[in-house]
Amino acid sequence: MDPAATLPPLIDSHCHLTWPSFDEDRDEVIARMKDEGVEQAVVISTTVEDARAVRALCEANPGLYPTAGIHPNDLPPALDEGLDEIEALIRSGGFVAVGETGLDYYRDNTEAPDQQRAFRRHCRIAVENDLPVIVHIRDREGSWDAYDDVATIIEEFEGLRGVIHCYTGDPEHARRYLQSDFVISFSGIITFPKGGNVRESALAVPIERMLVETDAPFLAPVPRRGKRNEPAYVVHTARAVAELKELSEADVRRITTRNTRRLFRLPAEETIGPPTYVIRNAVYVNVTNACDAKCTFCPRTHDDFEVKGYDLRRPRDPTFEQIIEGIGDPTGYDEVVFCGFGEPTLRLDMVKKVARWAKERGAATRLNTNGHADLINRRATAAELVGLIDVVSVSLNAQDRETFERHCPSAFSPDGYTPMLDWIRSAVEAGLDVVCTALEGLEGVDMAACEAITLELGARWRGRTLNEVG
Repeated sequence: MDPAATLPPLIDSHCHLTWPSFDEDRDEVIARMKDEGVEQAVVISTTVEDARAVRALCEANPGLYPTAGIHPNDLPPALDEGLDEIEALIRSGGFVAVGETGLDYYRDNTEAPDQQRAFRRHCRIAVENDLPVIVHIRDREGSWDAYDDVATIIEEFEGLRGVIHCYTGDPEHARRYLQSDFVISFSGIITFPKGGNVRESALAVPIERMLVETDAPFLAPVPRRGKRNEPAYVVHTARAVAELKELSEADVRRITTRNTRRLFRLPAEETIGPPTYVIRNAVYVNVTNACDAKCTFCPRTHDDFEVKGYDLRRPRDPTFEQIIEGIGDPTGYDEVVFCGFGEPTLRLDMVKKVARWAKERGAATRLNTNGHADLINRRATAAELVGLIDVVSVSLNAQDRETFERHCPSAFSPDGYTPMLDWIRSAVEAGLDVVCTALEGLEGVDMAACEAITLELGARWRGRTLNEVG
């Protein structure tokens, strides 16, 4: 079987397929893209004329989506007239984004004030038409002026969203763009031997805020370095991101595809949240979407049921048969983890049934819980998990009741904290391997105090990163 057919689809979020270097084999390039599982691509324009050509190409090729904009290096002498044409094209419909625009202080063929004026106009068009803006940044050697100016300009526009494409800046600027509701896209530069700075920035960007691109025909990734780039080669960038982030290629494909579709509102098949889902080499059981708690940091609290590229929203909880069918051979994974976007012990009997099935086949098991099992089930529950669950991970998340209730209010407030500690203690006494976790960066949470409480309870400790789900 073709390996690409067994992996999630991938999207090239930025390519220039109208470039003359594709004139002789453009159809073959698009076919190779599809053969590699790159199902969709955003085709970027750099001039008014190019925007028209990009739209025509995309209308003739399903899976390609056009943008309209003027690159900062291609600003026409009659700038306002050119920008008026871009706005008219955008208003005529059919485009998924405004751009490529931005600031390029590396070359001096256009003046910085003109670039800034054009960039602001592109941003205004994007906001008024509820479209993302695609931003190019390039600076003089040793300077951060363009990066600072881009940040300042995008912060001027309320409701602006978009992508900083082909990112080559530092982690600090990346974080600033993320705070402005932008995502960051990485190209083949991440594979270059001299791309260490880009890899450092990629580590600072959560995978949930990351896109991958080729910028074809430029910047072909290793092992295609030195050749003309094309959308099919985005697979190499995705693999490099996977290695860097310690994720699987399937994880990166799935997550960046959802990120790209969300930003550009590209079409996708409607799906029902899966009963099981795979991250790295663990299979997770989406036991239930229901939860007794409404934690301030939990995506489901904000009606976002996504984790690592999976939409876990389900109209009803999965059956035992659906779960074991989703798992398949449990020994093919490092562990079976009971963790959806709800509290698994709301369906404790289902957790035990599936865990027993998995253990009978020699699989390792883990339960992620908020520690409210006794409250939920109105009985002592820890001993019931012995022999079924190998590791229990409990979200401690605070060093005292007051801090806990501020971040993790539940059906058992004003004190869901003390019963959680009691449950952890009982699980340890029952002989379960218990790990307590807390989120680094959660306001008012003392990580050292949380660790001390964990060790006093006889459990193991692990700090987690805020906004890193899965």
